[in-house]
Amino acid sequence: MRGAGSRFAPKTTVLLLSLAVVLPACGNSAPLAQPNWPAPPDPMSLARKAGFEPTTREFLVTHTHAHLDVLVDGTPIQVPAGIGIDTKEKGVLGKPTADGTGKDYQVGVCAVPCLSELHTHAPDGILHSESQVANQKPATLGQFFTEWGVRLDDQCVGEFCSSNTAIAVYVNGQKASGNPADIELKTHLEIAVVIGKPPAQVPSSWPFLEDEP
Repeated sequence: MRGAGSRFAPKTTVLLLSLAVVLPACGNSAPLAQPNWPAPPDPMSLARKAGFEPTTREFLVTHTHAHLDVLVDGTPIQVPAGIGIDTKEKGVLGKPTADGTGKDYQVGVCAVPCLSELHTHAPDGILHSESQVANQKPATLGQFFTEWGVRLDDQCVGEFCSSNTAIAVYVNGQKASGNPADIELKTHLEIAVVIGKPPAQVPSSWPFLEDEP
């Protein structure tokens, strides 16, 4: 028969070992890996998945802009140009951006549908909503992320999930609640998706040009 000391020693040892593993993880979380979220190769099928019917050219009866920032551990993640645009079509012209670091895609007239009403022209985070319907109901952030091919719901953004990573979404500098996929892309909104360690200052506005609706 074992003595009292030998009976309780194993449990004490296990507890101490557990604390030795858990405590360092709480104080020294590793930096998050930066995601690779390029513009997808199948923009028109993703546009249809998001609920849009692609067209062969731009229609500006309804024309609004919102701006999206995505930050991972405070580092900006580029929102790619050409989301919602079939950049391979002949009716689409890609010219260098002003800083020469990317492409700015402009749509003329395509032989086949090449444009979603929700899209990005340049890698500047501006989300363009352009429709042939007057007073069109605003698109949602979830529809844009569907076109991007990146998961967005009340639990995860891409491969980052709230079960093990801090995620917060801000609209005009105010923390949003609920499912971020439901945020409507109303004109001149600044949306910041903050993953992991937040930046020193969360973006709260964007300098839209005077001629941008």
